[in-house]
Amino acid sequence: MLHLYIARHGQTQWNVEKRMQGWLDSDLTELGLYNARALGERLKDVEFNQVYFSPSKRTEETAKTILGSRRPPLVKDHMFREMSLGSWEGKKQEDIERSEPDLFHAYLHHPEAYRQPGCETFFDLESRVRLALQTILDRHSSGNVLLVTHSVFILMLLNIIKRRRINDIWNSAYIHDTSLSVVEFDKNGTAKIVKEGDGEHRKPIPAF
Repeated sequence: MLHLYIARHGQTQWNVEKRMQGWLDSDLTELGLYNARALGERLKDVEFNQVYFSPSKRTEETAKTILGSRRPPLVKDHMFREMSLGSWEGKKQEDIERSEPDLFHAYLHHPEAYRQPGCETFFDLESRVRLALQTILDRHSSGNVLLVTHSVFILMLLNIIKRRRINDIWNSAYIHDTSLSVVEFDKNGTAKIVKEGDGEHRKPIPAF
């Protein structure tokens, strides 16, 4: 059986500022690193056969923080990037909602109708996530694999596993920074979601 551990990157500065990130990047915050270390402690007894992450600095840093001194094989691949958001990237959500209310409403409430010039649609993202998942399944029939990626990517992955329509993508557990989802795949490729957006390791930084 394959156990796929799926983690979102740690909190970033743009997360704090409520800016859209997509393919652009911002630094992990102190809390983001703290919770990545906490997730690493939670998973310290899991022997990973492979670790996958997107080319974003925030996922690579999160993955390496989770692993600590462990050295499983690492794979960085564009397949695992967040959904591209074009001109929205780096902008605050409130500013986008004010300047492009109809498009932002479609993004959140009618994903099948969302179209932004020069960006991925949710259908594009779905195709990419399907390819990414199939790539992992083709390479691994058993063992433990860690995937460190992004919130909308994870939501789409779970949506695919649940066999739901694109418009249902937001109807899942919220994917907080460093939250953990776990999916088991049997030898026939049948999937079982064991954890979804689990954040029991997430804590505030202790005050001294």
